[in-house]
Amino acid sequence: MQVGEFAFGCAAAYVVVGGSWAVSGGALWAPLLLAAVLVAVAVAAEVRFGARATGLVVGMLPTAVLTAGLLAALTTVLDHLST
Repeated sequence: MQVGEFAFGCAAAYVVVGGSWAVSGGALWAPLLLAAVLVAVAVAAEVRFGARATGLVVGMLPTAVLTAGLLAALTTVLDHLST
């Protein structure tokens, strides 16, 4: 069961963070803010549901933070190269 939750958490993080970056036109702060929201949701799910939500949290939390960081770095580099 937890493997499916992990996969769903990873996919949700990629869709939310990557989608926000794509919709905002490569903005720097959109993925970072939504990653912070996903971290808060993951922590709240872990506190509320305990071990039943661990797979979801383990998939969502690091994926959201890592993806947001990579997209922020990519945005910064592309902005620097375009000037």
